[in-house]
Amino acid sequence: MKWINFDLITNSIYSMKSNVYVLFLLFVALFASCKKDKSDPFFPGQITLLKSEINSSFDSLNSSIANAVAVFEASGFDSVAMRTKLLELYNESSFAAEFVYTTPDGILAIIEPSEYYIYEGLDISNQPHVIKAFQTRQPVLSDGFTVVEGYQAAVTIHPIIHNNQLIGAISAVIVPSDLLSRIIKPVVENQEFEVWVMEKTGLTLYDQDEEEIGINVLTHPMYDDFPVLRQACVKMAAEESGETSYSFYQTGTNIVVNKKTYWNTFHMQGNQWKIIYVKPE
Repeated sequence: MKWINFDLITNSIYSMKSNVYVLFLLFVALFASCKKDKSDPFFPGQITLLKSEINSSFDSLNSSIANAVAVFEASGFDSVAMRTKLLELYNESSFAAEFVYTTPDGILAIIEPSEYYIYEGLDISNQPHVIKAFQTRQPVLSDGFTVVEGYQAAVTIHPIIHNNQLIGAISAVIVPSDLLSRIIKPVVENQEFEVWVMEKTGLTLYDQDEEEIGINVLTHPMYDDFPVLRQACVKMAAEESGETSYSFYQTGTNIVVNKKTYWNTFHMQGNQWKIIYVKPE
């Protein structure tokens, strides 16, 4: 009678069970992956790219302003040095329309470039971004509005704190449509999809139909006949990212088409811009 090697049999069975278990885990992982890929919505990579480029532009601008603010926080206010610094900021910036020093009382004391000198001395103390920045002592990106110089703009304002005292602020005045056009146009050129940008308030900051720039989608009569579009904009304003659809005119025409829509949110200094990708269905 031959002796049976039970240890060998046991090890073989254990090895087979282990292999089956590993294969089972691989199958579950593969199934879950396929199921996830199938259920996850398509999300355009162009949105991520554009968000990154907008963020990079603002980071560069804010870094330059922060460095200027640091000079005056260390040394205190000097009008000659301030004008020199504002002009330096303007010459180095690729998209800011002007740079401003505002006094603690909210007076536009120094502006560069020279074409805006006539507005020096005006009181902007009642503007919401000035109030918020001076109260919080933190940088603020304003909502879009018509500046005293007469054009549609947004302002990033950086308070200056010297010896724990507010001694004013340095601001950059920007035209969002100019900045966004420079970034978005190369991406959408000759493509079927479009991109537009809406402030969280509903204000259109950029659109390929230029007549829509500066119009509030939630309140302007142009959109009264498109309630689904307004509902979509309310959803986009409230949520970080996602997808929806609505009907509106095809760009440059009077033809109404259904548009599949995806969006993501750019955050900066307490404000939100919605980057919106649309493509006719």
